[in-house]
Order: sequence, then C-alpha cells, then structure tokens
Amino acid sequence: MSLINYPDVPNLPGVPAINRSSAGYVAAGLTILGEILPLSTFGLNWGITFLDGTSALTPDSFVSYEYKEEYRIPNYPTELGGFLNYNKVALPFDIKITVTCSGNGKMTTTEFLQRLYYLLETTTFISIITPDISFLVTNLIHIDYKKEATNGATMIIANLWFQEIRLTEEILPPAAQPQGEFAKAMGQLSAFKSKITDSITSIF
Repeated sequence: MSLINYPDVPNLPGVPAINRSSAGYVAAGLTILGEILPLSTFGLNWGITFLDGTSALTPDSFVSYEYKEEYRIPNYPTELGGFLNYNKVALPFDIKITVTCSGNGKMTTTEFLQRLYYLLETTTFISIITPDISFLVTNLIHIDYKKEATNGATMIIANLWFQEIRLTEEILPPAAQPQGEFAKAMGQLSAFKSKITDSITSIF
C-alpha cells in the first residue's frame, strides 16, 4: 500500500484520469458542485408571487421548505371531572422558506432586501408556489438573514416565515336590477381556507 495519502482512481470507462498535482482543485470543485446542484434543482417550479401572478420576490434559489398545519379540538367539562369534544378548528398554517440571493440573479442584494422589508411591513397578500400545491393567500410575518464566509461574502441566506390569511368576506359583482342581487349571509361565517388553488376565484 502506498504511503502517499492519495485515493486510488480505478481505470474504468467513464472515469477520467486525474493528475495528482490537481487533485486538490478537483476535490474543491466537486464540493462546490455538490452544493450548487441541489439548490438549482430544488429551485425549479417554485415561486413567491402576488395574487395576480406577478413575482413578489425572485431569489437565486430555494434552499429548503417547511410546512406546518395544526388543528385544535375544543372540549367542555362535564360531570364527575369528565369532558366532551364538540368541534375541530384549523389554526392558520405556517410556511418557512430558506432562499438565497447573491446579487447576480434577477435581483440585486439591495433590491432583494428592500422587497423583503416591504413585504414584511405591509399586509400584502402573497402566494407560495410549490411543485406539489400552491398556497394562495399568505403574508410574510418574519424574516432573518445572514452571510457566511463559506458561501461567499455577498450571498444572503434568508429565512422567510409566511402565515395563512383567511378571508371571510366574499366580494360579489354589482347587479343591474335589485332583484338580481346575490343573497348575503348575515350570520356567523366559517373561515375561508385559502390554500386550495381553485378557491381563489371565490374572493374576486
């Protein structure tokens, strides 16, 4: 066994011959390539848009995505220390997305941060587009971002938290005659679940 600390490269079809003097550069290149490829692949068919479909934020890549939804079952006490359940209530879902921006894509780092603060400080409705499902009515409620030496001095890695916004009022078109007016419910209404893609037509 050789005392030189180099890996043995098998002489097989498809395996290029590697010069030992360049092995360090090749290893560094493979490490960088391994970090870039998952980001580029994961970034396909994803988007952060306004309700009209225009882009609200255009990061260089989507790094990670988390979704959390929770239901609560209310209960009331009964005799002898017992209780009974009477409903099941859905809490607003939360979405956490990690994105990157180096300034070399469609947005500069300054534009990226300015747009982030605009979305955070306003009540603008945001749609989150994923390959599996689109969450149509959300709002940005939290951001944090950082820069790391391992990812370059200019790359911003931002964590974005979005929360579901439920709409209870349905906007109805005006009628030409009074008898053509739509009936409106005057009592208590159930919250509108906004994550189903086809439901967006019911609020415009």
